[in-house]
Amino acid sequence: MSGSGNVYELRRWMYMHRDANGRVTKEYIAGLETFMHQADSTPLALESGIGAFFRDLSTRTLKVEVVEQLQENILILLCNLEKIFPPGFFDVMEHLAVHLPYEALLRGPVHYGWMYQYERAMKYLKGKAKNLAKVEGSIIAGSLTEETSHFTSYYFASKVRTRKRAPRRYDDGGVAPTYAVAGVPDIFSQIGRLGGKSKEVWWSSEEDAHSAHTYILLNCEDPLIRYFESLFVSQVEEIFPGISTTDVDKRKDQHFIKWLKSQVDFDDDADYPKWLHEVIQSPHVKVTTSQMYFTRGYTFHTYEYGRQRATSNYGICVKGETDFYGILTEIIEVEFPGILKLKCVLFKCEWFDPVVNRGVRFNKFGVVEVNGGRRYNKFEPFILASQADQVSYLPYPRMRESGINWLSVIKVTPRGRIISGEKPPLQEEQINEVEEPEQQIDDILLIDPHNHEYEDLTDDGTDEAVEDEFNENDDVSSDDENVSD
Repeated sequence: MSGSGNVYELRRWMYMHRDANGRVTKEYIAGLETFMHQADSTPLALESGIGAFFRDLSTRTLKVEVVEQLQENILILLCNLEKIFPPGFFDVMEHLAVHLPYEALLRGPVHYGWMYQYERAMKYLKGKAKNLAKVEGSIIAGSLTEETSHFTSYYFASKVRTRKRAPRRYDDGGVAPTYAVAGVPDIFSQIGRLGGKSKEVWWSSEEDAHSAHTYILLNCEDPLIRYFESLFVSQVEEIFPGISTTDVDKRKDQHFIKWLKSQVDFDDDADYPKWLHEVIQSPHVKVTTSQMYFTRGYTFHTYEYGRQRATSNYGICVKGETDFYGILTEIIEVEFPGILKLKCVLFKCEWFDPVVNRGVRFNKFGVVEVNGGRRYNKFEPFILASQADQVSYLPYPRMRESGINWLSVIKVTPRGRIISGEKPPLQEEQINEVEEPEQQIDDILLIDPHNHEYEDLTDDGTDEAVEDEFNENDDVSSDDENVSD
């Protein structure tokens, strides 16, 4: 990082990842951390401390003592940055971080001082200015026209689609499917809406159809299905004493559907519900696929549809005993034959390796990273759409190619939803534990004549040349004054 070319490229990249008002973005912070890591910075706080500083400062609940600690930490971090980057790298935006904790002490949490809503409103009003010679009057005329059209739209028939009646961008339909009988599992009554271009296709393979059918049965969350599942496991363990859990799961994936169908068909005396008789049958050989799916405030895109778009909506996360991170490759609506016509939506995903420190890693600041070059080695591609949370994968900028491509995981907050019991991404309910840096301010060596520990700079020819240059300029200016006299 000592070369001027690398510093120029870094500054150019940093300015590209600021917004229109000069504020830093997530890409800015992630890029700064990456370049510090490439510079082989010794303190660990320097590698992830900048991102943790902005994250902790943006929490919904702030404590005075914690903000004071952040104010001390940012001084240490910036001083350590000066050991890596030349003075030309630092401008007013880098120095601004010093004043942010004090501003938080005066104002409170950062969202009380955000200007985003007012900037959006001003952009909306400026868009009405058609006559640039009279901007204010043009905005007023446009606003009056809009209010008049909105008022008259209430007198139109209900079937007429107006701007006020248009569905929201993240509209998921709002109505759950209903069936003629009671007791149908919830996975067949999820609220969601397919979007984009839909088409009917055949199953890509028999293996996909069998895997999807098995996954639907094992995730019905119905007591009757749970009873049959436990009965199947007990029979397998009785036939194969000492069988491992992995082998039991493998046999369940291979033979549970056929075994369950034989059990239901053999027991004629039992009065099983109508939905069970239909769901044990194989689904239709044709399924409906789509490019988009709207549900629970999320907009999911397939990878082929969304990889060229500005926003990435194809990242998938499934929480459980082991968190799985993957990429959405296909959106499938499965329908079962019968009177009820049971339907459910599945996501076909390509999973990253979930093994910790090999495919997934965590740091002490809570940042999750996945290895983009490793994949899950088992064939378990399907999940229910209701089980998926949306994430975005942020690649780290690099000056040179690396053997391991680590991607930072950013969780996406659903629109119009309040998730209880979870911490929203980048805007947490309360501040995390802030660690005091090992290096104190008094230990930093400053270039100050009043500091008895200051460094003695050796003189070289460059300094002498600069002094002669200034002396020469002084002489020229004095000669010009004599001529003018």
